[in-house]
Amino acid sequence: MSICGIDMGTTNLKVALFDDANRMVWIKSVPTPRIEDRFGVATDVRKLVEMVEDLMIEGWDETGRRGPIVAISTAGVGEDGVYVDENLDPIAFSIPWFDMRASAEARELAQSEAATPSAGVEMEPTRTAGRWLWTSKALPEIPRQAHRWLCLTDYPLAIWAKKDFVSDTLASRTGCFDPTTREWIEPLLRESRAPALPQVVPAGTVIGTMERERLLASGAVNANTLLVAGGHDHPVAAHAIHKMAADARVDSMGTANVIYGDAPRFEMSAFDPQIAFSASIEGPDKIGCLGVFEFTGAVNKFSGGMAAIRGEMALPRIAGVPGNPARGQFANERELLEWATFNARRMLEKLARYGVPEGPVYATGGWSRSRALLELRASIFGREIYVPEERELSVLGAALFAAEATGRKSVFETPVSVVEPNPTWMTVYGDFYPQFLEQRN
Repeated sequence: MSICGIDMGTTNLKVALFDDANRMVWIKSVPTPRIEDRFGVATDVRKLVEMVEDLMIEGWDETGRRGPIVAISTAGVGEDGVYVDENLDPIAFSIPWFDMRASAEARELAQSEAATPSAGVEMEPTRTAGRWLWTSKALPEIPRQAHRWLCLTDYPLAIWAKKDFVSDTLASRTGCFDPTTREWIEPLLRESRAPALPQVVPAGTVIGTMERERLLASGAVNANTLLVAGGHDHPVAAHAIHKMAADARVDSMGTANVIYGDAPRFEMSAFDPQIAFSASIEGPDKIGCLGVFEFTGAVNKFSGGMAAIRGEMALPRIAGVPGNPARGQFANERELLEWATFNARRMLEKLARYGVPEGPVYATGGWSRSRALLELRASIFGREIYVPEERELSVLGAALFAAEATGRKSVFETPVSVVEPNPTWMTVYGDFYPQFLEQRN
């Protein structure tokens, strides 16, 4: 009996299979397929689903075809979505969250009377609402033809079950959803010319069972395979970590650096420029708090670019001596990494103001493989960082939701290493940090 977890990421698409003990037995990653439309980068949703299906069949073949996959769930990007017809077939390409074509529309929505802190996130170009408004202006025939709009991360499950839905942590990323009441904000939907939207469901909800003929014919699944809602990749990864430490805060280091924690539920009265609020993956009595720093964007502005940063982080230890990130000027790779990590510490401290427990910090994401970077971050955070040996926590978190739906216990075991601060560095950074806060504030 196997469980499937899927991570539909910005850079890579990953499919993994897990055994009865929630141990990963197979995983494969391929680049997320992109195309160019006449406005910029886009995603061919049909191709994406085909690739997911190919990977599922390949994994099932390579693990011995030991009975059909019993449950599947997904995690992935939050803002990407697709307009669909009555059969849930896509009628347009999907716009990636990092595309800036809706910048003017985002400003228009942010300045409208409908803008409200209850959305938990400020309206900016990556929000889905701006894309809805942009599409209604640039391609008005698409919303006219559309039956529904679905989140890209949810889409494979929806088309396999032939049932539309949206996961609550993904609804939060549109900019039109109240994470406290868990309801759509109607004035914002009208202002953004939002299409018809499906029912919002929490992670772990069984959407239905497999009806996809191609997959059924392969033998990798059967008509009883459960399709289970997952959600936004960062909270889903945190769900896996919370099985090891319920009060953990997560330092997710990927294309974006996200600091994540769950706070007791509260009402949003003002926007916070450092923290976005979301429906919590752990249930309606909590609010997810996400500090987001565009790490890759910052690296690409550096003269050495990503290649130089990768070289630095591959070293056993970051070269050089501590600098002062308060200056905001980067003479070398180390200073850029210091500045990025000072921003991460600032976000960690912000979480505590909203009631997120000051539990241990767990690192995940692609950059958590760099021991040199983790030592630097531990020294700037002023505390040890815990690093699970299992790094693919988004697919694991999705698989745990799928396992729970079958009645299995959602537990797993993985060795955890501890990266300690460098005492000398920690002292120097502790002295510089107040200057950084003053400069940033």
